Amino acid sequence: MDHAGVEHEFTDEERMMITIDNNRLYRHQVLRVNYTTYDNRRVQDTINPLTRPDIMMLSGENEEAEHAHPYWYARVLGIYHVRVLHTGEFSKSSQLQTMQFLHVRWFGHHVKHRSGWKARHLHRVSFIDGDSEPFGFVDPAHVIRAAHLNPAFAFRKTEDLLGPSKIARRETDGDEDWRFYYVAM
Repeated sequence: MDHAGVEHEFTDEERMMITIDNNRLYRHQVLRVNYTTYDNRRVQDTINPLTRPDIMMLSGENEEAEHAHPYWYARVLGIYHVRVLHTGEFSKSSQLQTMQFLHVRWFGHHVKHRSGWKARHLHRVSFIDGDSEPFGFVDPAHVIRAAHLNPAFAFRKTEDLLGPSKIARRETDGDEDWRFYYVAM
């Protein structure tokens, strides 16, 4: 995904131009994100897949579009880096380079719920169901900051969004997800 939130499809030939050094993938426990607060102070969020996993990034959606929301939300499942060599006509270096990425489970904005300042309701999101594309990869440079998502307890939990998974959920959650979350502002 690029900085405007546009996803790219790569051909098999383009994938063959990438070599992962020694077929090694390195996993990290935390990601630190620097950001500026409303009163121009510099602070840092610590993203940890086990304790504080939710993030927000610019959506790249057209603001005039119906149901447009300025942010996308995701739950970080893993923080990784690999050393890669890119060959081919668009290669900019013949040296190994470090590529960092996050493995995420996407939240979708609940468009039927009236929300925002005018509606006087918090925005509501839910995990994207397993029939769509619930998982993806994000460049850590696109993360604005950690997101504080509160379960909407009144809507209870559901097993309908995703089948059993030891990667997408904590063991204590069983095979259930909260149906909705409120985005704390």
